[in-house]
Amino acid sequence: MKINRLSGVAALAAASTFAAADITSETQNFSFPLSPGGTTLNFAQFDTLGGTRELCKVTFEFDATVQGQVTAENDSSLPAPNFGVQLTGFLTLDVGAPAVLSGFGGINEVASQGVGPSDGNTGSGPDFHDFGLLSDNISGMDMTTLLADFAQFIGGGTVPVAIAGSAGFSVSGTTDSSLDITNLGASGSVTITYEYKIVPAPASVALLGLGGLVAGRRRR
Repeated sequence: MKINRLSGVAALAAASTFAAADITSETQNFSFPLSPGGTTLNFAQFDTLGGTRELCKVTFEFDATVQGQVTAENDSSLPAPNFGVQLTGFLTLDVGAPAVLSGFGGINEVASQGVGPSDGNTGSGPDFHDFGLLSDNISGMDMTTLLADFAQFIGGGTVPVAIAGSAGFSVSGTTDSSLDITNLGASGSVTITYEYKIVPAPASVALLGLGGLVAGRRRR
């Protein structure tokens, strides 16, 4: 009975070693013009360090801003008291199977005083409004815990993350208008986090078991 009890303690110690967990993460920034536009980031694969680390979970996160400088002009013969513009943005991250993340953003901006009817002069006057820099945030997160999906993340190479985005503006409050957009683009960051557990070398596990047996024999 004593041998069994001590062997059980050794097995428990080995199990607790396997259960030890830790994380490592990498963050990269991106920026590109729209629309559409895109870029590819290359992240380091997870290194098992000779089989002493076992990958348990991969988490992907992104946080981005879509923005542009916007001016608009009422080309109608009627005033536009609710003259406004709408920004819509869409961003996707393709990390390969199985993860494709996407996010959608939108913002409405209305000229506080409205605008008057068209005065025939482009880029100025009571029918013109400068909305300034309009922006919106887009973010997303996903994770995978399936062992079958880890192959692309393990090794000494890289994990390519393809980012694609699009954005556009529209005018409301009038039947006819002109819209001018400059510096339209997306920027942000992507983070990949690997959660893993420490795996003891086979020799270490054998020594734990042997230690339990030796202790049991001595107690006998």
